[in-house]
Amino acid sequence: MYDEFSRRQLLKAGVGFIGAAAGTVVFSDFATVLAESSGVQDRWRFCRKCQAMFFNGYDNKGACAAGGVHEPAGYEFVLPYGGPETPNAQRDWRFCGKCQAMFFNREAVKGACPAGGTHKAAGFNFVLPHDVPPTPTSQEEWRFCHKCRVIFFNGFDNTGTCAAGGTHEGAGYNFVLPHYP
Repeated sequence: MYDEFSRRQLLKAGVGFIGAAAGTVVFSDFATVLAESSGVQDRWRFCRKCQAMFFNGYDNKGACAAGGVHEPAGYEFVLPYGGPETPNAQRDWRFCGKCQAMFFNREAVKGACPAGGTHKAAGFNFVLPHDVPPTPTSQEEWRFCHKCRVIFFNGFDNTGTCAAGGTHEGAGYNFVLPHYP
């Protein structure tokens, strides 16, 4: 299974904070999102093949739009769930029980799933921070793909393989996601 961390454990680890001299901690906008969430879930990773965010907590890594299964790379993200939507945090991001990617579940159209058909929501209702200054324990340039509905990393020239065909096409907010130091 996977480990679930409390907000207190996450904050203690320094996620969502900017450290300053002499051990002083300066709160970032993440503190508000974390304080209002029900909890956080770790083991979210970037897939180096399709560039989508996927849950890496199960032996089965989920269907990848680039073929085969997702391959984790980079940071381990720790994402808040269960809180209210705010001007800088968007609700209705869900785990797809078929491909294991994070997708936007608010609209009637659920998006193309590389495991076939459309995404199927499962688990927590994540609230993802956006349009806030990045910190040493967060990464910006995560975007919504308006074609397949997943969140993908838009920080490279190649935007990754989209299950709806071609490459991901970013729309909407610039999500800034917390990760372990």
